[in-house]
Amino acid sequence: MWLTALCICGTVLALSNLSWATENPVEGALLWTKGRGPCVVTLRPAGPCGRGQDEGTCPYRLILPPLTIHLPKQLRELETIVMEVQKLKDNVDQLRRMCADCALSQNEEESERPREKGHEKLKQGKEKHKDERNWMNERDAERQKENDIQNSQTDMPPTSSPVKKITELNLSQEDRVLRTNTMKTITLGPKTSTSPFLEVRLFPHLPTMRRDCSDLLIRGEKKSGVYQVTPDLHHGTFPVLCDMETKGGGWTVLQRRQDGSVSFNRGWAEYRSGFGELNGGEFWLGNDQIHVLTRDRDMILRVDLEDFNGLKAYAEYGHFRVASERQRYRLAVGSYSGSAGDALHFSIRYDHNNRAFTTPDRDHDRYPSGNCGAYYSSGWWFDACMAANLNGKYYAGKYKGIRDGIFWGTWHNISTEYYPTSDRQSFKTVQMMIRPKGFAP
Repeated sequence: MWLTALCICGTVLALSNLSWATENPVEGALLWTKGRGPCVVTLRPAGPCGRGQDEGTCPYRLILPPLTIHLPKQLRELETIVMEVQKLKDNVDQLRRMCADCALSQNEEESERPREKGHEKLKQGKEKHKDERNWMNERDAERQKENDIQNSQTDMPPTSSPVKKITELNLSQEDRVLRTNTMKTITLGPKTSTSPFLEVRLFPHLPTMRRDCSDLLIRGEKKSGVYQVTPDLHHGTFPVLCDMETKGGGWTVLQRRQDGSVSFNRGWAEYRSGFGELNGGEFWLGNDQIHVLTRDRDMILRVDLEDFNGLKAYAEYGHFRVASERQRYRLAVGSYSGSAGDALHFSIRYDHNNRAFTTPDRDHDRYPSGNCGAYYSSGWWFDACMAANLNGKYYAGKYKGIRDGIFWGTWHNISTEYYPTSDRQSFKTVQMMIRPKGFAP
């Protein structure tokens, strides 16, 4: 349709600048009259005229030479628009390929995870069989020792008491000595000069990997300090601080505040990898490490707080998990108990559960007018904005102004700090730590 319209317009423009010259009754010529050279247009009959037909209505054929049509300059913008549309199409195609690659890598990661678990279970099974074989070898050696003692007792007088078989011994509470470390030693029989006794060493099944501090406690590590843990083989080994004293021990410490020696006003990358001093200082373990520690095991979270008045309290949550960086380290927390109050589930507006992690340079909170991490100078699972922030600025005593310090919204007398001119409560020490749910020290 566009081509037809352009041809018609070009023909009209050409004819308007030409003059008619009749050469003969059946053929004429149109000549260019503006000094740019001849341009011949021929007009020939298209067929014979019928009888009685007017000559003006006889069919003719108009033959035009090649024409050059000059279009307005604005039509050049069409070419630019076409090029921009093509670039947009290329960008969309590239995004589609990237999304396909992301989906493929996610499927590979999900398929790899059960395979890694299978390898881990297989390794644990092999270690278990190895421990059982060691125990059987020890048991055979002890039985041989028992047989030797029995053989030596056959030449003793009847007044001496022979060693009985294990199945024939009547044990009392005083006859047993249990020592639990990496093995158990059980002493059977009364310790008298006339009756020898038999020791049987048992090797219980121990965790093949030290996944967190609870596994270290099971293996006999009872002193608080820095240890190496391996939650899974894929992410490797990294150091953690273990609390082996609080409520039976076995706690893996995620965060500690005590003197303000470490600034927690940091960006996404530092919160991801962790910062501070594990051995005796303040620190954040790292969101990647917290995710790995909580991904495959049901964990409980314990928060210990102490203010500058000497008041101590704790909050314990029966469910605690942190998602991966792809999910912005989203927090899942619930089942509160303790004495400090449930600040992580303060209200509908200030609920830290199911919230993404926010830092001053990554805004993932629900506050529509700004970045809570930048306003409160810290990284945390902000809502819009907070009822708790254990990564706030460390103040050595009370302070005034913006509540950018360490904050727990259900603390004693916290409601008296409503006005900006009021003194703000600060905390002397804060510690966050996790342990497997149902762990019995």
